[in-house]
Amino acid sequence: MCQFKHWFFDDSGYVVQCEECSYFQLSFGTTMLTLNNNNYKAFVDLVSSKKEDHVSMSDKNTKCVVLATPCSSIHTILTENELDRLHNMLQEADTEMKTQHLLSMFNQ
Repeated sequence: MCQFKHWFFDDSGYVVQCEECSYFQLSFGTTMLTLNNNNYKAFVDLVSSKKEDHVSMSDKNTKCVVLATPCSSIHTILTENELDRLHNMLQEADTEMKTQHLLSMFNQ
């Protein structure tokens, strides 16, 4: 059974990582993804890229942002506001991971 490191958690979703298999579980809205390290990093990069490249709509609550998942037949569709929240969530999780990595270097 997985033992999770909790990298981020709020009302929008969470990012956790199994201490044994290193897989990530990412939950946002009604979507939950279980990703290996490479797929997780690729998804984070995709979200960052969409955030940078997306042309703003007049209604930020319109479902207009499509994100691919590692499963080629499954995509998520978000509003601009949801994309912002997902991006912030992933950035905060990344900051937490980097902080824990730096702290672990002092504990060696």
